[in-house]
Amino acid sequence: MFSLGGSELLIVVIVALLLFGPDKIPQMARTIGRFTREFNKYKDIMESTVRAEIYKADAEPEVAAPVVDEPVLTPEQRIAKAAAAANEIRAKRAAEVAAAEAASKSAETDEEDEEEEE
Repeated sequence: MFSLGGSELLIVVIVALLLFGPDKIPQMARTIGRFTREFNKYKDIMESTVRAEIYKADAEPEVAAPVVDEPVLTPEQRIAKAAAAANEIRAKRAAEVAAAEAASKSAETDEEDEEEEE
């Protein structure tokens, strides 16, 4: 790649001092050190995870996925199937609403009968 000699490193340090000042250089060095440490830590975690997954995949025998024999439906057949399911749901909901209304009317007539008896 490239290498820095003594004179190049000295030039980089002088430019950094001129750009950031002597007060900011130690703080920047600490920040860069923390970032490098965290990066290496997460890199090691990822490497170990990938190696463990590869080892686990090599150790497990391959199992073929079960074959499902479902007929292939055309778009029109899928739409018709979905419409039939929707109609079935609507019919069930209508029956539930009718039963709830009947129960409500039954409760109202029972209350009216009790009021008339008093």
